[in-house]
Amino acid sequence: MTEEEAWLLQMECTRFFQNNPYSMETAEGISLRLGRKVEHLSPVLGRLVMLSILEKVGNGSRSIYRYIEPNFNGDMDVQWNIN
Repeated sequence: MTEEEAWLLQMECTRFFQNNPYSMETAEGISLRLGRKVEHLSPVLGRLVMLSILEKVGNGSRSIYRYIEPNFNGDMDVQWNIN
């Protein structure tokens, strides 16, 4: 799998969990839902856990992954530079 394919799969996994924020799935369950191979998903899921997008509960093949809702506060300052 190329770096671009891994990045696209990471976005696909993120979208799945954003669209299903209360899902709790194993790697096998995610693989079935996305139509992807578990061996391709495993490193992507590990990266999403490292980025605190997903939480991993348990160890081994029966580990459960769940989405971590982002915590936004009202003090976000967005600046635009329009030339």
